[in-house]
Amino acid sequence: MGIIVGIIKRILKLVLYGALFAAFIVLIPNLPPYTKFTRIELEPTQALVGPLAPNDVLNNAEALFKDKLLGPEVFQIWNGEIYTGLATGEIVKVSPGGHVTFVTKIGQPCTSTLQEHICGRPLGFVIDEKNKLLYVADAYYGIWKVNLVTDKKQLLVSPRVPIDGRIPKLFNSVALDKNGNLYWTDSSTDFQLKDGAFAALVDPTGRLFHYDAAKNVSKVLLDDIWFANGVLLSPDNDYVLVAESSRFRIIKYYIDGPKKGTSEVFVAGLPGTPDVLRALPDGSGVLVSLYVAFDHERPLITKTMAAAPLARKFVARLARLIEIPFEFLQSQFPNYIFENIVYQIGNFGSTGMITIGKTGLVQMDWNGNIVASYYNTDGSLLHISDAIVVKDKLYTGCPHLQNYIGVVPAPPQLIKAFTKKAPVRDQPKVESKPQEPNKPKVEQKAIPKNDKPVKQTTPPTTTQKPTTKVPKEEVKQNTVDKKVDPKSVPKQKEEPKPKAQAEVRKEAKAIPKQEEKPKVIPKEAKPEPKVVAKDTNTKPKVAPQAEAKPKTAQKEDNLQAKATPQTKPADKNQESQGKPAKVTENKIPKTNDVKPEASKKESVQSKVTDQAGAKATKAPEAKSQAQNVNTKPATDPKKPKNKAEETKKPKAESKTIPIVEHIPSDTAKPTKEKLKVIKKSGPQEIPNPNL
Repeated sequence: MGIIVGIIKRILKLVLYGALFAAFIVLIPNLPPYTKFTRIELEPTQALVGPLAPNDVLNNAEALFKDKLLGPEVFQIWNGEIYTGLATGEIVKVSPGGHVTFVTKIGQPCTSTLQEHICGRPLGFVIDEKNKLLYVADAYYGIWKVNLVTDKKQLLVSPRVPIDGRIPKLFNSVALDKNGNLYWTDSSTDFQLKDGAFAALVDPTGRLFHYDAAKNVSKVLLDDIWFANGVLLSPDNDYVLVAESSRFRIIKYYIDGPKKGTSEVFVAGLPGTPDVLRALPDGSGVLVSLYVAFDHERPLITKTMAAAPLARKFVARLARLIEIPFEFLQSQFPNYIFENIVYQIGNFGSTGMITIGKTGLVQMDWNGNIVASYYNTDGSLLHISDAIVVKDKLYTGCPHLQNYIGVVPAPPQLIKAFTKKAPVRDQPKVESKPQEPNKPKVEQKAIPKNDKPVKQTTPPTTTQKPTTKVPKEEVKQNTVDKKVDPKSVPKQKEEPKPKAQAEVRKEAKAIPKQEEKPKVIPKEAKPEPKVVAKDTNTKPKVAPQAEAKPKTAQKEDNLQAKATPQTKPADKNQESQGKPAKVTENKIPKTNDVKPEASKKESVQSKVTDQAGAKATKAPEAKSQAQNVNTKPATDPKKPKNKAEETKKPKAESKTIPIVEHIPSDTAKPTKEKLKVIKKSGPQEIPNPNL
């Protein structure tokens, strides 16, 4: 009996001493960690029946890429390759052939995972496939944007800048919305990831943020989340889901709609610690990874301690008091042993060793209803932080103590969820399809519109018609004048000239208006002087005919060819005599001007001479008629030879050959006034050769 009593006394003494020690640690103020400990009520765990019934679907996992990577936590697929973040700070991509390729790294070079705070730890990332950008939430270095092509990095949210008075210390997950803005979580403002186990014991300090890319500012949406973890946007971007790991639930925060700015519980009482949230590709719901799963046989200590703040305070302070002296020794005498002790005390890896035994996945719809659950109970998967289906294989990740990617045959429900496309995403595509057939219709309408202007461009022939009509009308007048020419030729040479000069000035002002339209066709304006040559029976107007179009010249040649065979030999001498020379002297200056202007002036004079010819039909002479008729055919065959020769000959004749004319006494004598000629430079006066 004395031995039993002695043992009981010793036990009581130990309990008493332990109670005094615990009271000392709990009750003494200003002991680390410097945070709050209050009672936290948790929702009851849902019954493990129906969709949550225990199973071993994920047992017998295969280890892929063993010893090639450490601590794969989250997965993303881009261009058919799997991207994942490692405990060593890198983001890599893995291929089915067993290759691991480096992609990027946010942290600094380090020697081992014990220097996690130096290596960096990408806990979450998302790929912007359109812009080829990678948004990374590194637990120690903040939120970064990385160009996957150039590897250019840009810091978006700094771990050294406080937000609403508190510095984020444990960057966890990130989601990208349709506007290019980010939603990200900070698990704790009290502890970094290397001391993350303390964050599960103290009062919640996690937060949900919205990062405005345009303003480069982060705004707090939700506060006091007990270890904020995975974040996920709804298909329509109406709300965002946040995993509250230490409360074993998921929170819904409305970012649009009538409930904007409010929050509610999406699902509570999960049989495990929710980690990464993944939207199922078919749009049916969400896949939740349970880092640690528990049941009645395997209760979770942190869950039972939630309602006992003193117990949590004691454990947290005790662990911290043990850690502090080793931190001091490590700072003074750097050593692997001290460094390892400090790392193991507060790290999740050490707590994971205690909780090994069960992990799993939960599948639910967008209303928070659990559809199915999948568990691993044989220890082949230590923990599941994220899972993804590729080619009917389920790839699982574990951030601690696992140097491989676990692979098991995917359950049929998950195979369907990952192979089918989301109906929400298909709807805009279906709406865009009817628009695509409309595009060719618009193009078909546009084609005839393009044809119409083509038809409109061809009618320049209509613009040519008025220009051709003008010479036709003048040709008719010329044919009429031909009948009158034999009587009116002598008077047309002298009397109408001064009158024509006055009328030329009047008509020269009005003619440009008529010629504005046919500017494109300067050739058709030239045939007008041909008519004048026939009316006045002078050769100078024959010279411009060589410059004019061949069409009207051919018409006049046909008209003149009738009289030519009788007078050709006799008219060769007359061509060098007075009558044609006179007119050439008066009109040679016009040939020296620019061609388009000369054609305009000649057309004006042709009309004037036509009018003058009609008045001077009283006293015709047969001789002059014969000369005029005979001179034309003599010059016509010379026209097609050289235009330059024809223009040069009248100039030489005007200077050397004298002018001899026999004017009837009853006709008016030429005036002594000087002749006025309109040139390109303006009207000028020249001496009258008739005086």
